[in-house]
Amino acid sequence: MKKSIRNILLGGIFIGGLFSACTPFEKLNTDPTRLNEANPGSFLDPILYNVSSFSWKRFNNYTYELMGNIISYRNTNDIGWWYVSDSEGDGSWSTYYQWLANAKAMEKEAEKLGEVNYQAVSKVLQSYMFDVLVSAFGDVPMEEACRGDEQLYYPVFDKQLAIYKNILQELETANILFDVSGSLKYNTSGDMLYKTVDGEGILKWKKFCNSLRLRVLLKMLNVAEYDARSEIQKMINTPEMYPVFESNSDAALVEISGVYPQEAPLNRANDFTSYRACSEFLVNTLKSWNDPRLPLFVSKQKDDYIGWPAGFAIQPAGKASTPNKALAVAPMKLPLMSYAELELIKAELAQKGIVTLDERIAYENGVRASIEQWGGEIPEGYFNNPVAGYDGTLERIMLQKYFALYFCDYQQWFEYNRTGLPAIPKGDGIPKDQEIPRRFKYPSVLQRTNMKNYQAAKESMGGDDLTIKLIWQQ
Repeated sequence: MKKSIRNILLGGIFIGGLFSACTPFEKLNTDPTRLNEANPGSFLDPILYNVSSFSWKRFNNYTYELMGNIISYRNTNDIGWWYVSDSEGDGSWSTYYQWLANAKAMEKEAEKLGEVNYQAVSKVLQSYMFDVLVSAFGDVPMEEACRGDEQLYYPVFDKQLAIYKNILQELETANILFDVSGSLKYNTSGDMLYKTVDGEGILKWKKFCNSLRLRVLLKMLNVAEYDARSEIQKMINTPEMYPVFESNSDAALVEISGVYPQEAPLNRANDFTSYRACSEFLVNTLKSWNDPRLPLFVSKQKDDYIGWPAGFAIQPAGKASTPNKALAVAPMKLPLMSYAELELIKAELAQKGIVTLDERIAYENGVRASIEQWGGEIPEGYFNNPVAGYDGTLERIMLQKYFALYFCDYQQWFEYNRTGLPAIPKGDGIPKDQEIPRRFKYPSVLQRTNMKNYQAAKESMGGDDLTIKLIWQQ
């Protein structure tokens, strides 16, 4: 990729994403004609790297602590005590809209050239980002987002149901568009995700498309206005039409080398462990399972793994285990969606009687995949342990899914708000009336730059508070 094009793609839209859900290039004093030199392949790796890197950081800076995995004890009125600032979601809004603008530009270039695989890949990446945005905020701009070239500078906020329907339709269209006899011809060395040089890589993209669709449909099971059950059954019953992940090699894990420009999400690995302790919930659960992820996720304190209670009122004496610094050091794989998650989705669907599958097998496949994803090997007799083996309950599935979603953006948070599981402890330092937030507040800058549509969204949502439930939440 030419350096000038890369600079435009990586830097030219950032302000636009923050202020109005994708301000046009012309408004940012960039030269829009320079993008005419790009082909759809020029957009792909920057999108993959920046989206996966940002999503990893959001787990590390938000989900990791909010969901009781770790305690950041520099102060005790922060995310780990369920205090979330009004601006906590600002970076997600600006970043995902920034890269949505690039993904849309990629799709337009692909359409001009008749490159169906690039069109489909763009739709998958857009769907991933829109799913995170709508699941984190509620109503957000979709139909009018990133259309500044059409003088749509103040996009209307679409309602959640319409957004999810649109995402599901876009993924359906992408599934049809993928041509496994073709390739991604402009990425001659292969893309960052699947190293696509032939139809095998395209098939993996297609599996990511349909696995992501099941993730979205799982939320929609809680929405009476949409028949998610029938869509799920159609997908599961016709795997030849809707292929999904079948192994860790299919999973959407973006591999980065750690060598410029593929640098690790954290500039300083020491920041990963500074003023941080692993939680009792994390440590004791993995200990009880005799789980090989324990040493992969947690560093020993002296000769043992020691956790602290999350959300404590008084800091415990002594020292606790810290997160394993190796998790933040490249080379590493940044998850957009794992095979383990897909198998545990199938286990939940079977447990609820929505599909006819062996839920135990799906559960064990998911657990094994998660352990192996992180470089572990499942010990003999692991599932014979009564606290680790499948016991027929949704609680057991969701507890394993909690660990399968490590470093995958906000998915632990989303799943907790969908099911109330797993039952993470509420620390005695957390006020009794304090609850885990249901959503992010809209960036305050929208009140100045897109006030009319912000106010309409606020009225539609019933306010702009952290406690407002989204349509799929319990």
